[in-house]
Amino acid sequence: MNFQVIYTKSFNGYLRALQQQGQKKIVQAVRAAISEAGMDGEIKGLPRTKHGETRIAHAEKYDLPDAYRLVVQLVDGVKKIRAFLFVGTHDDTERWLDSHKSYRWIRSQSDGTLEFVQVSNAAGGRHVPADRVDLESREEVLALPLLRVLDGPQWTALNVSPETRSLVERITGHDYERDAEGILVKLDELAGWESASLIFDLFVHAHAREWGELERRLDIHSGTALVATGGEIATAMLSRENSETFITLEDIVDLDLFFKEHSLADWMLFLHPEQKKVAERDYRGPARLRGVSGSGKTSVLVHRARYLAKLYRQPVLLVTLTDSLRKLIELLVEELCGVERPLISVMTVSGLTRLVVQELQSKAGVFAGVLPNDEQGRMLDSAIGRARMHPDFSKTPMAAMSTDALLSFVRDEFAFVRGKLTRKEFEVYLDTKSFPRRGRGTPLADSGRRVILDAIRQYDDELTTCRLFDPERLVGEALELLTRGAFQRFRSVLCDEVQDLSQVEMAVLSKLKTPSGETVALAENGLFLAGDGAQSIYRRGFSLKSLGIEVGGRSFLLRKNYRNTSEILRAAFGLISAYEFADVDEENIARPSAPHFAKRHGERPLIVRCDSQREEALYVADRVRSLVTMGQTPGQICIVAPSSRLREDVGKALTQSNIPYTELRNDVDYESGRVKVSTIESAKGHEFSSVFIMGLVEGVLPGPHAHDEEMSREAARLYVAMTRARDDLTMSYSPSSGYPASRFLVSIQPECDEAHYKFGQVRRLG
Repeated sequence: MNFQVIYTKSFNGYLRALQQQGQKKIVQAVRAAISEAGMDGEIKGLPRTKHGETRIAHAEKYDLPDAYRLVVQLVDGVKKIRAFLFVGTHDDTERWLDSHKSYRWIRSQSDGTLEFVQVSNAAGGRHVPADRVDLESREEVLALPLLRVLDGPQWTALNVSPETRSLVERITGHDYERDAEGILVKLDELAGWESASLIFDLFVHAHAREWGELERRLDIHSGTALVATGGEIATAMLSRENSETFITLEDIVDLDLFFKEHSLADWMLFLHPEQKKVAERDYRGPARLRGVSGSGKTSVLVHRARYLAKLYRQPVLLVTLTDSLRKLIELLVEELCGVERPLISVMTVSGLTRLVVQELQSKAGVFAGVLPNDEQGRMLDSAIGRARMHPDFSKTPMAAMSTDALLSFVRDEFAFVRGKLTRKEFEVYLDTKSFPRRGRGTPLADSGRRVILDAIRQYDDELTTCRLFDPERLVGEALELLTRGAFQRFRSVLCDEVQDLSQVEMAVLSKLKTPSGETVALAENGLFLAGDGAQSIYRRGFSLKSLGIEVGGRSFLLRKNYRNTSEILRAAFGLISAYEFADVDEENIARPSAPHFAKRHGERPLIVRCDSQREEALYVADRVRSLVTMGQTPGQICIVAPSSRLREDVGKALTQSNIPYTELRNDVDYESGRVKVSTIESAKGHEFSSVFIMGLVEGVLPGPHAHDEEMSREAARLYVAMTRARDDLTMSYSPSSGYPASRFLVSIQPECDEAHYKFGQVRRLG
C-alpha cells in the first residue's frame, strides 16, 4: 500500500451486516475502493455523488450499485489519507449524515484518544437530528433519564443553575424523541446559548448510547480535549493510543478474512499493541500471561500460536480445559491462519493426555476405555460405602453429614487428592504437614484422611480391575508414562485457562518434549501459560516452582478490559474484589488485580425476581424473544443456568416461544440462528452480546454444601458468568423456602437495577 487507509470499528460492522444480507456486490465495490485508495491515493472507480457532501468536513460521498452510498473522509489531503466512515442504502446514508452533521474529531490531551463528537458552536450552529427514534432500546430504558450516567463531579463541572439541573435530570429518551426542539428552546431560556448547546450535545450522545463521545464532549468543556484539525486527525488515528478504534489495511492479516461472510466477532482476533507485544515476543524459557476478564488472553494465545508455527515450522499445541472452548479456539485458528494452519493443534487437557497414553502405553497395559458416567457414580457410591464401614469413620466430621453432603464432600476430596498425587504418591496424603489441604469448610485430621485414602484406593483398584480410565486416572497414567518415555510431538505448548489445571495436569505439560528432545518447559518459546486466578471455578491448584517451572522475568499482566461495558464490569469486579485468589498458581494468594474499565457504557445489569422457576424460565424466554424480534442475532444470546433442571425448564419455554436453541458445547458459532444454553463451565472463554444468568439462589450459587472457605470459588463462578456479557446482562432468581436470594446478589445490588416479573409483566423496583 502506498497511501494509508483507515476504517473504524463501526464501519467494519456496516460491511459485515451487508455481507450477511447477501449484498456481496456492494461489499466488493467497497473493497475495490479501499484497495484503490491505498494504491493510488484516490478513488476513481466509483462516481462521486452529483451534489457532493458538506455536512461533514472534507467528506467524499460515492455512488454504489443499487442506490447504495459510501462515505469517506479525506483526513489528510497532503498525504492522501482517507478514513472510511459509512456504507449503506441512500436513505440510511442520509440519516447517518444528518445525525452526524455537527460531529468533529476530538482528541484528548491526557491520553491522545480520538472520538467523533457532536460539538455545537456559534460558527456551525446547532443541529437537531431529524430521525431520533430508537428502535433498539426497551421501553423501560427509554423511560429513564438520558443523563443518568453523570456523576457528582461532572454535574459540578457543568456549572448550571438548580432549575436547569432539575429539568435536565428529568429528560428521558422518550422526551428527546418527541420534542427535541422544544427541549432546546427551554434550555436556552434557563441556561443560555452556550450551556444549552453543551447539554443538548450530551443528550444526542446519550440517546445514541455513544458514551465515549459523551465523555469527550465533557472534556471539551473542561479544556482537557481539543478539536483536531488537518493532519492532526490522521496522526491521531494512526497512533498506538487509538488502535482500539481504528485499523489500517496493514494491520489486517488477510484482506479476504476481513470480508469473510461469517466471523465469530468483529474484533475477536484483532490485537491491540499491548497484546501484540506479548504475542510476538521471544522468551528464553516458560512465560506466564495473567489478564483480567475480557483482556484478550485467548486472542493473544491464538496469535502467538501462529507466530510460533511460522517461526519454527514445527507443530504447536494450543491446550485448554473445556470442549466448548476448544471448538471456539479451533474456529479462531481457522479464521486467522494461512498455510501454517496444519502445524497448529487444539486440544483439551483430556484429549492431550489421551493422546500421550495412546502413544506411550505398551499393549500389555492397554485399558479398555473411558469410564462411563453412570458407572463412575456406582463406583463412587461403593467407595463411600467403604468409607462408612471404616473403623475410624465415626471419629470424623463426615459421620455427621447428610448423604448428599457426604457424597459432595467425598467427590471433591477424591478429585483434589487424585489431581495432586499419582497412584504411587497416595501415601503422602496422610502427612498433614507436607500435604496441607486448604479451602475446605470441613478439615480432616489423621483419622479422616485414613478413611478417605482407604476409599480412594478401593476406587482406584476397581478402575484397574475393570481396565478403565476416569479423567484423573487418565492424567495420572499419562504422567507415569512420561517419566519412562518421551512424547516429542510439539515444538511449543500454549495453555489457556491454566488457573483451573491440577498439579498432575501441569506436571504432564512440564514433561512434554520438543521434536529435538528438549523439555518444552525449558526450551526457548516452549511453554506459555495464560490465565486469571479470579476466574478459577474448580478446586484444584498447582505450584509452578515444585514442577521446576520458573517464570521470573517472563510474567505479564493485561489490565484493560475490552469486552464489557463499564456498568457490567463494575458489578462483576465488585463481587470478587473482596476475596483472595491464587495468582494463576497457588503459591501467590492475593486479591484480584483491578481492571482498567472500558470507556464503553450501557445499561446497568438487571436483577429480576420471579415467583417460581417456571416463571423464571418464561421471563427469560420472553426477553429473548424480544431481543430476537428487535434484530439481535440469536447466536449472540447466551442463557447460563447452573442446574440441569433450570436448563431443561428454559429449553421448554424457548421451544414454546418457537425460539431455536442449542447447548453451547454443541454450537459455538456466534452468528448462528440458535440461542445458546450453557453451564458456567462451558461458557468460560466465550463472549456474547446478551447474557442471562438464572437460578441465583442460595443452594444453587453458592452451591448447597459450600462453606465460607469456598465462597471465593463460588464468587469466581458467578464472575465468570457475568463477564461473558458484552452489552446486556440480566440475572434472575426465584426464591422459595430454604432458598433465598443468593448472597452474591446482595453484594452487587448497588451496581444493578431490580425488577419483579409477575403475571407476565415486569415491574421495576426502587
